[in-house]
Amino acid sequence: MKKEKKIWKFALWNTLCIIIVSCILNAAIWILFHGIPLIGLPKKEDVKSITIIYNETQKREITDNETIELLIKSANLLNYQLWGQTEGSPIIDIIYHLKDGNDIKIHANNNTMWWHGKSHVIKEKDTFINIIQGLFFNLIKLGLY
Repeated sequence: MKKEKKIWKFALWNTLCIIIVSCILNAAIWILFHGIPLIGLPKKEDVKSITIIYNETQKREITDNETIELLIKSANLLNYQLWGQTEGSPIIDIIYHLKDGNDIKIHANNNTMWWHGKSHVIKEKDTFINIIQGLFFNLIKLGLY
């Protein structure tokens, strides 16, 4: 009976180790391909308004719930990588004004984003800037927004 117990104990530990190693490898490969996601973005329900500043000259205040949700989801395009050189200064500043009175700020240019005072190299370069610029600043020039 003792031998059977040892075999089961060994099999369970073996299975547990394989599962843990698989999870760690899966997370590492996902981060390698997609980058590290931003942690701490506000929920849509917690945001009162959003201010977008483009090139320190153009400013938009967003209060529409659908657009707030779009801007919160678009921040998920700012996955970053651990290596690489940060460069330049911010082109776009997004400030989430929360209902509790706090502000959460994201600054970005084509290659770099600043989050919680630290600069990080963006995994998908140019994507975030092009989308925000196209949705909120080029449409104004065309009179569509």
